[in-house]
Amino acid sequence: MNPRLDALANAFATPVSGPTYRPATRVLAAVLVAGLLGWGARLLATSPDPFEASRLAAAAAIAIALLWPMPMLLFGRTVVDATGVRQLGWMGREIEWTQVQRIRFVRMPMSPRLMISMGIGRVKVFYSGNPALDEAFARATRLLTAPMEEVR
Repeated sequence: MNPRLDALANAFATPVSGPTYRPATRVLAAVLVAGLLGWGARLLATSPDPFEASRLAAAAAIAIALLWPMPMLLFGRTVVDATGVRQLGWMGREIEWTQVQRIRFVRMPMSPRLMISMGIGRVKVFYSGNPALDEAFARATRLLTAPMEEVR
């Protein structure tokens, strides 16, 4: 058997899960979208002229673009377990440890992320919303990138 997969199975025998984004990120996104919707409602209520209507249409398009990922941003969950990592939510994604070709954990202030490449196609990005997921991402990265002597 593969020692790396065995180490991952042992490390994540109990799944680690948490929100996909940090509370500050979720609040900021909700405030921005609410402000944009308020601005659009004010435009609609104050001026029916054609120029304002085109501005309102642009605002509506921006609001839809911002609202599209909102359920994932507010309610999404990330799970790291013995088989792989999953992001549950409206637009979820999943990858098994056996598919990982390259992996990197990037610590960022608002949204730390685990970047995984399967060798072909785009890099899949999984976000961490709490310190437990940060540690799970760092541990998985160490286990998948360490020399084999250190994994055994």
